[in-house]
Amino acid sequence: MRVPKQRFRIKFSFFQRQFLSHLLVALLVLGLLGSAFTYFAKHRIIYKNKGEELVASTRAIARILQREDNPTPSLSTFRSLLNERSISVVLMSRSGELLEKESNMMAQAIRNKQTLDSLRKQLWSVRNDQTFVIGKETAEPLMVAARIVKQKGKKEETVLFAVSPVRGLSETIAGMDRVIYYSMGAALVFTLIVVFLLSRGMGKAVRTLRKAAGSIADGQYEARIVMKRTDELGDLARDFNAMADQLQQSSEKLALAETNRRQFLSDVSHELRTPLTSVRGIVEALKTGIVTPEERQKAYGIIEKETIRLIRLINELLDIEKMQTGQITLHKGDYLATDILEIVAETLEVLAAQKKLKLQVECPDRLVWHGDYDRLIQIAMNVVKNAIQFSEFGTIRLIASETDDRTIIEIIDQGMGITPEERERIFDRFYKTDPSRSKEKGETGLGLFIVKQLTEAHGGGVDADSEPGLGTTFRLSFPKRPHADSDADDPERHANGAGGDGT
Repeated sequence: MRVPKQRFRIKFSFFQRQFLSHLLVALLVLGLLGSAFTYFAKHRIIYKNKGEELVASTRAIARILQREDNPTPSLSTFRSLLNERSISVVLMSRSGELLEKESNMMAQAIRNKQTLDSLRKQLWSVRNDQTFVIGKETAEPLMVAARIVKQKGKKEETVLFAVSPVRGLSETIAGMDRVIYYSMGAALVFTLIVVFLLSRGMGKAVRTLRKAAGSIADGQYEARIVMKRTDELGDLARDFNAMADQLQQSSEKLALAETNRRQFLSDVSHELRTPLTSVRGIVEALKTGIVTPEERQKAYGIIEKETIRLIRLINELLDIEKMQTGQITLHKGDYLATDILEIVAETLEVLAAQKKLKLQVECPDRLVWHGDYDRLIQIAMNVVKNAIQFSEFGTIRLIASETDDRTIIEIIDQGMGITPEERERIFDRFYKTDPSRSKEKGETGLGLFIVKQLTEAHGGGVDADSEPGLGTTFRLSFPKRPHADSDADDPERHANGAGGDGT
């Protein structure tokens, strides 16, 4: 089996990559700028200025030679000025003969054999105002400016050379080079500091992001990034925090949903087990055949009661499942509130009379209640049945009123009331303020939960106001049909449940 070759790779951290890349770019830029400036300083400033000075000197001397019969005195004066600038003048015939002689030290140094030989090579190729450098054959480089001169009184053309050592220029250039190198060094040090700080800051930000991402991956959704940067990394940190917020909320919702699911299964199991256990015990007693006829009739009544309770529980569970999965459809319409409340009162009148309670409907004749007809009756029925269950005397009032955009239904009893702690939970699934009383009446603890779910499905809300011993007021709020959606339908036409908009 052939083992693949493993390539050797150097692993750099984010900080190292950023630092090296920024440093290389900075070095490249500094090198290019330094080289360009050095070249420009040498060739465009120093050499050019010196060349222009030499050309100007040749022009001035040429005018003297062309104008005067005896130019020696004028040349001597002019040469003394040029000597101060380290410029020497060489006048040479086309044949290569040296026509002027100087006695100063610089002139003697320039007029050595090698220098003169270099100048003689240029005699027939020079042009006016031409500048060039000689130095391959001489002790030191020289800059030369040449001009062809026609002297007064002479037929033969002569060539005038203005010569200056490059030594002074080299020293000037070397000084400029030192300044440039020192400046580049200082700039490099400054660049190193800036690049280091920038790279370290970016590396720290990336490490912070990586640490927070690792925490999120481990399920620690409370991890957040504290970063005050205003660049893209800062935007990334803020987006990360927003994502973490969403994940934390989703995690909390999932945990709550799982808790609710387990609690729901536990509650349903308990609610189903209780009547089934009761029925099973009665059936076993009946099977023995030792019960009296009176006890047998009583047992049949208990079985019937528990069966009805199971059917009600299953129907309510099916309703809850439809509401929570969005499978319930509301066929909304405009109905007279007084008709719905009268139906509820008539239906529960016998149940209320068993406890010597009175049901009283208080509603304006033309007050409209917008919603699903059957569900509105179910909502009112559940609330009134709850009021009957927890009342021992007095009157239960069913009151309807309205605001500009809401229909308000209030169910007011004179029962035992509920505590503030219980008021927070009465709309929870399977919650019972008095379990013994609920069991006696066959209640499941789902009635008010269904009321809340159906009311909210209509876009409304429900709350309870109660004090122990002073009764309870349930207040239901339903939105009216939007004006743009209203039509000429007569609410009385829907009094018996006909019609609806199917929303």
